[in-house]
Amino acid sequence: MSIRCKLLLAAGLILAVNLSLGLHVLRAYKGAMTESGRIHQQTAETVTQAISVQVHFKKQVQEWKNILLRGHEPNLYAKYLAQFEQERQRVEELSGRLLGRLEPGSPSWQQAQAFEQAHQRLTQTYRQALLLFDREDPLAQIRVDRQVRGMDRPLTDLIDELILAAEYYKRDQLAQMAERLEQRENELLAVVLGLLLLSLLGLLVLAERIIARPISLAIQMAQSISAGSRHTQASIQGSGEMARLHQALQTMQANLLAGEQALNREKALLEQRVKERTRELRFVNEELARAAKAKDLFLAGMSHELRTPLTTLIGLTEMLRDQLYGPLNPAQQEALKTMDESAHHLLSLINDILDLAKVESGKIELHTDHVPLQQLIESSLSLVRSSAESKGQALEVKLDPRVALIQGDIRRLKQMLLNLLGNALKFTPAQGRIGIEVLAEAERKTVLIRVWDTGIGIDPEQFDKLFEPFVQLQEVPGGHNPGTGLGLTLVNRMALLHRGSISVQSTPGQGSCFNLRLPWDPEQNDPAALGHETKQTTGLALPTSGGQGAAILLAEDNPANREMTRAYLQRQGFALTTASNGLEALSLARDTPPDLILMDVQLALIDGLEVTQKLRAMPGLAHLPIIALTAMAMPGDRERCLEAGMDDYISKPLGLQELLQLILKWLR
Repeated sequence: MSIRCKLLLAAGLILAVNLSLGLHVLRAYKGAMTESGRIHQQTAETVTQAISVQVHFKKQVQEWKNILLRGHEPNLYAKYLAQFEQERQRVEELSGRLLGRLEPGSPSWQQAQAFEQAHQRLTQTYRQALLLFDREDPLAQIRVDRQVRGMDRPLTDLIDELILAAEYYKRDQLAQMAERLEQRENELLAVVLGLLLLSLLGLLVLAERIIARPISLAIQMAQSISAGSRHTQASIQGSGEMARLHQALQTMQANLLAGEQALNREKALLEQRVKERTRELRFVNEELARAAKAKDLFLAGMSHELRTPLTTLIGLTEMLRDQLYGPLNPAQQEALKTMDESAHHLLSLINDILDLAKVESGKIELHTDHVPLQQLIESSLSLVRSSAESKGQALEVKLDPRVALIQGDIRRLKQMLLNLLGNALKFTPAQGRIGIEVLAEAERKTVLIRVWDTGIGIDPEQFDKLFEPFVQLQEVPGGHNPGTGLGLTLVNRMALLHRGSISVQSTPGQGSCFNLRLPWDPEQNDPAALGHETKQTTGLALPTSGGQGAAILLAEDNPANREMTRAYLQRQGFALTTASNGLEALSLARDTPPDLILMDVQLALIDGLEVTQKLRAMPGLAHLPIIALTAMAMPGDRERCLEAGMDDYISKPLGLQELLQLILKWLR
């Protein structure tokens, strides 16, 4: 039987018992009320009967008085005598009924009996007195009145006492009935409460047996199963819900046991397979490690074997171009130029292969610095400007004034731009246009560098292959050599290392646009605001601020670069003086010798090399530290700067921390 049916049956049984008891209680209460009404009516009738006896007795006495007073008239005498007899009979009849209503032996019954006997004696006395009554004799009335005078007084008092006793009897009976009724009500209430308590206890016991105990056992079984036991037996039998629940738990326990056994078998099999695969992977890893080591050794060896003759070839080419072995005719100079370009191209290819190998093996490290973006772009363009001009290609630059600094590895950032510009130069026909555009994306905290061209374009179907190593584009229009496929791969890898990305947009026959996105923090975009941070990160002792630091002369013809470098170095505590051309720099250095000079090589009016040579010829300035700032990065540029008398060399774009460390090196 289900729990619902059991509960309904128990509730129905309890309801039936309570209903039966309620009917019994109601019947008993009605009986008590009926008995109370009967006693109330009986006592009321007793009192009424006593009052009736009193009334008729008084009438009897009054009729006796009427006989004495007016009995001399024959008609009235007969009338009053008849009424007298009638009232006497009525009193006897009523007193007899009153005795029948009263409880024999009770004080009221005794008083009623005494009244009846006294009334009989009084009646006998009245009859004897009537025998002496002579209607003709006036004095007979007086004699008779004297004989019976005062005899009705005791009976009158007695009937008054009888009425009072009847009232007391009525009160006592009603009080006893009320007490019995209250006792009956208390008994019935106790029975009802007892039955309700028993019903509640019965429900609790029933709930404990059919709900709480089976649920508790089911919980214990479930806890045992969850604790790992798989051999708990169900203790509830039958076909009810709880029995089915226990059977379901036992079935689940059996299924779990079977599943665990199967899982253990599978686990043992998997462990065996893992051991086998581990041995295989260990062997494969060892082979891969040996192959990687062999590749590294091969690349190092090939780099050395290729760089050594290339160094000799480039050196000899430069010596021949400098006419150290005699004058050259134009054809020879053109041939040497072709040889030099081919040698540098081969060297660039070797560098790309080595860089890609470092990226793939995870051995490349970035040296992050705050890089002036304008200098980075200008130095990159300066390296391709001559090639573009030789083909009649126009170079266009559009910078976002909001972007002053970005963080990254100067060498790798420049390498990415040169690869993108090199591709644009290679695949853009003569008289075409090539451009760089910088856009600030403040919400994304990125800077977008777009390198675009009006070249042959790229088929969109080949976009997915652009950034894969050693993959060349198919069917390049115009007979262009597709190249090795390493440049864009390196750009993609370097962008990822900088937490950036590279994408392309292109239309065949109209040109291409490569979008290089790099992280950019607008809050670290002001060179003047980097002073405190640089002092903390470099760990170097800087000059004190407030104009008490070393005096530096900055000779820079580009206003943006000059202002940026000045703001940064002043923030570091240096006293800055700036010059925009060679003559101004020479005059300032001669009149007020600084502690150090930052000299741009390509100055207007007089270049930085000539300024340096003139300063070295002046008394007291021969040992003044001069550091070259230049966008030239061709072989021999450093040597020419040092030969002119400069003490050190740093190429643009400038790394601000790198520049700071170089200045501190020469001021110590």
